[in-house]
Amino acid sequence: MERCIVVVDDSTEFLVMVELALEPIATERHLQILHASSGEEALALLANNPNAAVLLTDLAMPRMDGLALITQCRRQYPLLQSVVLSGASDARSIIEALRAGASDYIVKPPSIAELETSLSNALARYEELEQTFRTRERLQTYERELAIAAEIQRHMLPPSQVRDPDEQYRLAALLVPARHVAGDFYDHWVTGDGRIVMIVGDVSGKGVSAALWMAVTKTLLRSHLEHESSPVEAMEATNRALAMNNPQAYFVTAVVAIFDPEEGLLSMCNAAHPSPYHIRHDGAVERLPTIPGMPLGALEDTRYHCTTVEIAPNDRILMYTDGILDALTEDLSAQQSALGNLIRQTSTATDIIASIIAQLSQLWIGQSLPDDVTLLQMDYCPTELSTQKVATSEAIERG
Repeated sequence: MERCIVVVDDSTEFLVMVELALEPIATERHLQILHASSGEEALALLANNPNAAVLLTDLAMPRMDGLALITQCRRQYPLLQSVVLSGASDARSIIEALRAGASDYIVKPPSIAELETSLSNALARYEELEQTFRTRERLQTYERELAIAAEIQRHMLPPSQVRDPDEQYRLAALLVPARHVAGDFYDHWVTGDGRIVMIVGDVSGKGVSAALWMAVTKTLLRSHLEHESSPVEAMEATNRALAMNNPQAYFVTAVVAIFDPEEGLLSMCNAAHPSPYHIRHDGAVERLPTIPGMPLGALEDTRYHCTTVEIAPNDRILMYTDGILDALTEDLSAQQSALGNLIRQTSTATDIIASIIAQLSQLWIGQSLPDDVTLLQMDYCPTELSTQKVATSEAIERG
């Protein structure tokens, strides 16, 4: 779209002179020159030509003077560059014009060189502001899209708080993205036979692409597990699907855990993910033994293994992603020790996750976390019969 220059002066002869003086630069830069004899006429021209880049205006005009015109243009057309062409050469007039929003001030009669220089500078400022405005608009659009993506991702996750109607277990989960969207994910549901399926995973990388890969991985794992696959079969099928079409080399670490509250048995399959923590009812804290396989999506023929442990009533399981390790310390050799100590400090809290996040908040006040953080806590809440069984078992052990 051809840009416009609007020249405003109540003298027809002066308008013709300025138009002739501007003709060479207008031709060179493909600019259209429009002229108005009053401020009202100028505003009408600007309304019909929103692509106008420069306003050349006199100050002394009937009804709406140049200062009023510049002030209104500044509100309505923030990119428009206003240049004053005035016979007044006193400092007060110049200062008032600049305060009103003029970018330059030329005293009549102007030389052609003055007009060309002023116009060139005004056009350069307009183009710079236009580029900045477009960049800001793109960023705002991107921010809005990211906010929508984050909202969609939140709706993809299951409830963060679940309590079994039969009082056998409680679940709590939290995902804190380092950016708008996360590459971490968690999932949980109850099977038809009453077992609890829990998944925590972490996609390599951050941002939108990692979030999309997260959605694919979560969907694949849940689909295979819901179709009666064992954790090993589900992990291997998901890995094959990801590895067959992974041009960006995104890898996913994940733990699938299935808990049978009737038997108190927890079966786990691990794809290169940090092992969950077992918080016993007597206060002991230890990492659960898992056999970590390769990350999902790395090698198509990877084999995975399942381990099963017994969980006693009033025990807790804490699954997590390595974002919490990075948040605690940069020393890789000390990360698990730091997390273990933190869990011991919070093991008596009703909501371990809330206590851990409170501790992390103190470490990262006013800063974004270095990585996504995901936590999933399961409390095995025994029925009265289970409690009696535990008491009897402990009494037998004591002899």
